[in-house]
Amino acid sequence: MDFKREKYIKIILYIITRCTHKENIGKTVISVLLYFIDFNYYELHGESLTNEIYLKSRIGIVPMHFNEIMNQLIRSHNLYYRQEVYYYYLIKRYYIRQIPLFNFTKEEQEIIDHVIYELSDFSATDLLIYQRGDMPYRLVNLDEELDYNHVFYRDDIYSVRNY
Repeated sequence: MDFKREKYIKIILYIITRCTHKENIGKTVISVLLYFIDFNYYELHGESLTNEIYLKSRIGIVPMHFNEIMNQLIRSHNLYYRQEVYYYYLIKRYYIRQIPLFNFTKEEQEIIDHVIYELSDFSATDLLIYQRGDMPYRLVNLDEELDYNHVFYRDDIYSVRNY
């Protein structure tokens, strides 16, 4: 599976575009949304949207290319960030300089929008707690790669497929 860098970038930019008015949208929230977009898409269509590799860490799920891509977007002046206070936490809020055209398929758009609608209002802490309950996280050891096929063992609360 080759990493789909351009698709990954477009999804990040889309998340930031759709959520720019929300105060909680920092790195953690964006990375959790990416995880659910990828794994929900896999559950419904049998393939990953981005082919990102997600690793289990002590605090949650870490997308392997996330920091690299975010830094690339900042260096290329597609994004900028400001340190802002969200409740008692200092977070990096991301902003887009120019909104690009998004050419997602209907199926991709539906999954992305559904995840944003369902999860983007949660705090980073609540999302990390929720994410740790998902079966792909629970079935691997610390620092191991998550298996996309584990979505087929999800509990009903996480499943997006009608069985």
